[in-house]
Amino acid sequence: MKKFLFAPALCLLASCASQTALEPGNDQIRRLTEQVASAPDTVTYEDFWTAYLESQQPVNNIDARERYLTEVAAIEAGQKPCEAVDWKAVANQHILSLMPHLTAAECYESVGQLEAANYHKNLFEFIATGILSGRSGEQSYSAFEVASWADAEDLLTISGYEIIDSYLEFANSRNAIYRVYNVKEVGGNQVSKIYFDNARFLHRLLAIRYPFAGTSDQLYSDVIQVLAPTDYTARHAEGIVLHAEGQYPQAEQAYLDAIVMGSVSANISLGRLCLSGKADKFALNECAQLFVAAAELGLQEAKVYLAYMAYMGLGVEAEHTLAATLLASAERHLKEGQAEYELYSLFTSEEFTAVNETLAAQFLQASINKNYPMAIFTQAIAELEQDNYPQFEQLIQQASDSGFSPAQFFYASYLLEGKNEIAKGMALLNEAAIAGHPAALYEKARIAQYGVHGLPQNIDQSIRDYKASAYRNHLPAQLKMGILNSKGVIADASADIAYAWYLLCGRAGNLECITNMGYSAEHGYGVEQSPAHAAELYQLAGAEGSANANARLAGLYERGRGVEQDLEQAIYYYTLAADSGLATAMNKLGLIYLDSDNTPNDYSKALYWFEQAALHNSKYGFFNQARMYEQGLGVAAEPDRALSLYEEASKRGHGMASLRIAEAYSRGESLDKNLDQVLHYLKLATEQSDNRQLKQMLEVCTDTRDCNITDLKQLLSELSSE
Repeated sequence: MKKFLFAPALCLLASCASQTALEPGNDQIRRLTEQVASAPDTVTYEDFWTAYLESQQPVNNIDARERYLTEVAAIEAGQKPCEAVDWKAVANQHILSLMPHLTAAECYESVGQLEAANYHKNLFEFIATGILSGRSGEQSYSAFEVASWADAEDLLTISGYEIIDSYLEFANSRNAIYRVYNVKEVGGNQVSKIYFDNARFLHRLLAIRYPFAGTSDQLYSDVIQVLAPTDYTARHAEGIVLHAEGQYPQAEQAYLDAIVMGSVSANISLGRLCLSGKADKFALNECAQLFVAAAELGLQEAKVYLAYMAYMGLGVEAEHTLAATLLASAERHLKEGQAEYELYSLFTSEEFTAVNETLAAQFLQASINKNYPMAIFTQAIAELEQDNYPQFEQLIQQASDSGFSPAQFFYASYLLEGKNEIAKGMALLNEAAIAGHPAALYEKARIAQYGVHGLPQNIDQSIRDYKASAYRNHLPAQLKMGILNSKGVIADASADIAYAWYLLCGRAGNLECITNMGYSAEHGYGVEQSPAHAAELYQLAGAEGSANANARLAGLYERGRGVEQDLEQAIYYYTLAADSGLATAMNKLGLIYLDSDNTPNDYSKALYWFEQAALHNSKYGFFNQARMYEQGLGVAAEPDRALSLYEEASKRGHGMASLRIAEAYSRGESLDKNLDQVLHYLKLATEQSDNRQLKQMLEVCTDTRDCNITDLKQLLSELSSE
């Protein structure tokens, strides 16, 4: 994507940040701390989090951590007894850190100071419960939210995990980052991944309104790149970015640096680079040693890569017995069926060599046989694509029953849209949404916004779910948040925030977000007005297939805004949009051929495009056809047919069409005079129009039954050009 198109007029980093109260004082967090210590049930964790973010505490995080570690070191060295430490001052300097509270509680209990111990125990339990509540940490969308990554490591240690390694995972063009820990339960064998999210904390440190740091790539430039010289996860993340951008020598060096600094996961990233033939320092027959190093340090997924290499003969001699042994070893430490599914994924990838469909099918089935939910879900989708509905339903229900959120969402959508089983579908959708699945939250919001499936509308709930989905980096939800801000539906809505949402999802490649960025630039909504920049954005999104963008670009050419006026170009882009099924563009083409002063009238083309728009259920397509038949434009005048088409437009909400039918009833044109019908269609026109003057005129007309149809028709004439 052309990065320069996103550079102009970034208002939000300064102005949007100023909309967030960063330091109203520490009184609120101090008050809530004391309240939690004495009566935890009287405070919500979200209120506590918000107060923390609005205090000075986040920026004191490093100093607070160092102070705690210094005190612990002094105690361990025998320089002071634990009860001599002012634990309240130490722990409350960064209130969300767990270890200081735990250490303080244990210290005070050991010397019999139970009141002081309970103070810190209450805070510890409140914070730990708040972090873990409603989240599983198994996926990015269910990541545990913490302040600092040090707090994440403390939580894992307290919970009885051995940390093998960690790495940073990006989402949506670096709009978000998660820290992922590879862990093993102490005394256990299974290795798993646990996700942590500290985005709100990072935004607070960067003084940027959440979640918009990604709009200027500050999470990467001001967090990852700043930490990279001393933090192996950040240096590894730099390598991932360089790898994705095709800067392979630089990526290779970043991976090597991260390995030297202590990263285990970087061995796998470097191994992948090696297998793809893009490494300078490693030949293909040396790739295996990188995966061996990762496996020896505890990352069992590395054995899956080694098994893949042995099956395919990549850099090693093909040996299926060795491959099976490696896979079995990995399986003992991973979730049941996980190793087979990861191997299936490698066989279906073209990243390293050609797809092997036979082995892929074999290991997918092996994973299904072990009831691995992702494998069952994958096969369910394959059955659906083959229209094998009975097998699809059996598999998707099996995956859904296991609690696998993507399957629950997909099955819920199928039940709601395909089977009309509303109660069962909504129950599953709610379950997936509670687990934090972004698409489920979005669909739940959509249903609440529009009252779909016969359910009541609930705008407040809809906004909450759209926002939750958008915060989890769901691009359609981010687009919706932009639209809701543009329309002023949200309480603190602003054009600046609307544009920030469009920019966030536009950077991640959502075409409609890019189109709306263009619209904002065209009209100066939340960003400096620049029709020329709008044309660039429309061109970018249109080239990737956005019908709306092509139609908007056509409009600029038609009017000569930001580009040189060129009706041929306008017709070209309107046609692209129309051929993609956009009824608005079809109607625009019809109007150009019907009414344009800059091109000869072509009534046959005009009628064709109006008919096409009507086939796509466009009220304007019906209305403009009716005009042609009423006035005999390129066709024989047919008043009855015109009225029938006006009726279709009226049914779909066209105010001018409703008024035209009222006029026909008032004059007895092909219809008997009927004042009741006149008033009926006048009322419809009132409901269908947003024009306040029109509504006032129609109210007078309805109340007095003294209607000036000609004046009303003139007032509504603008609708025919939409």
